[in-house]
Amino acid sequence: MGNTVHPMHSSFANADLVECVLRFLPDFQCLASTILTSKTIYNVFQQHPRSVVRSVAYNLVGLALPQALRFVRCQNAQLYSKPVGELLGEDDIQKNPVLSNQDIRSLVAISTSVQELESLFSWRMKDRRFKTSQLSLAESTRFQKAMYRLSLFSAVYGHNGYESAVDPDSDQEEIDSALTEAFSLRKGFFGSFSTPELRDIQRVETFLRGIIARAEGFDFTMIPSATYSPESSFMLYCAPHNVVDVYKGGLDCITEWDFDPTEEIFFHDQFMIGPLKTVLIDRKEPLLLPVNQKQPIIDEIVGEHDRCSQCQSNTAQGLDLWGPSNWSYLWGNQLHHSIAQLLKGRVGANLADRTHFLTVSQETPAEELVGGLFDYKTPAYLTWNKADWLCSQCLEKFIRDHLHIWYLGQKINRGDVIPDNCWYGYNCRTQTHRLAHAQKLNHWCEPIKGDATPTNV
Repeated sequence: MGNTVHPMHSSFANADLVECVLRFLPDFQCLASTILTSKTIYNVFQQHPRSVVRSVAYNLVGLALPQALRFVRCQNAQLYSKPVGELLGEDDIQKNPVLSNQDIRSLVAISTSVQELESLFSWRMKDRRFKTSQLSLAESTRFQKAMYRLSLFSAVYGHNGYESAVDPDSDQEEIDSALTEAFSLRKGFFGSFSTPELRDIQRVETFLRGIIARAEGFDFTMIPSATYSPESSFMLYCAPHNVVDVYKGGLDCITEWDFDPTEEIFFHDQFMIGPLKTVLIDRKEPLLLPVNQKQPIIDEIVGEHDRCSQCQSNTAQGLDLWGPSNWSYLWGNQLHHSIAQLLKGRVGANLADRTHFLTVSQETPAEELVGGLFDYKTPAYLTWNKADWLCSQCLEKFIRDHLHIWYLGQKINRGDVIPDNCWYGYNCRTQTHRLAHAQKLNHWCEPIKGDATPTNV
């Protein structure tokens, strides 16, 4: 009958089929839901709990499961400041294949963060068209292994490692000795990996610093590939996989940050990249691969040689081009402050409108804001299209020439009565120190008197 549900008899064939289905479930939530749907299915699971759980763990984490399990087990065992030879190895899954409930909870927590970071890495480093990971299996495995190894490094030698290695009541000589020993341990950890594996770790570390630099509010035209700020160093020192939280919520998520100039701050400043570079130097390897050589992790970059749709410059290609699919990466949570710097003249300091402009820009997603500028194109930009891929210089020029017009449009859309234009437009000096004047006239317009050249161009 069409919708009749027949009880499944626990024959050998059916039990094998159920076990096979359980092994292919994508995550532990699906596993828990499935085994609770039927007593028969639950009984099949109870016959093979260890192998089914291990299979689901591989489905969840992927081929980097040994590295992920090494991280969670070392962290849960609090193996702080141990020589690499005393840590659990990446072969621990063969030596101890039974996953505990604590193992599972920890794997679920970190794998979610690492997968989100992989999508960000793919979007920024491989295919700018998609926010979800487009990495091949080999690329994904290299990225995830490097991420779990970085996380293990921070868990063992980072904040908790520092506290276990350095007695705050020690004198300076004892502290210096402890820091020297800590550097040796960190160098030993990196020394246990091959040079290609170190290159993967190095590239992921650079990528994570770029995310933190974005959250720090750098102008998008100057986003550095790596920024060694106290915030970025501290974040990697504590938990690299939590950088995804910085991407989503800004630097405020670093609740442990301490601005006091303690020894620990000096310790974490170069705590990761310092020993890694020392290992490369000892191996007579360059600190960075030449740009004309294949870079780590990524085998192929989609649109690598694409050029700016407008200027066709050779200096900005591929991943350095910006369009509707990646505008939202341009600014972090400081969008409203960063983009205000692109306003012409002195209008960004207009006493009547500055607060409202910052509010509107903060509440408008980057892709909606930049896309909205194309609705106000001036005659000089008639050939520019929203779908264009632009270099940062061309995009900045377009934003600067239309941002004030776009904001005036937002005021009109909310029903504001727009007063007469000030002769000096966005260049007016009075708007920045006389509220009455700023309220009386519209300054979101081109100057027709005085210096018609924008003051910040």
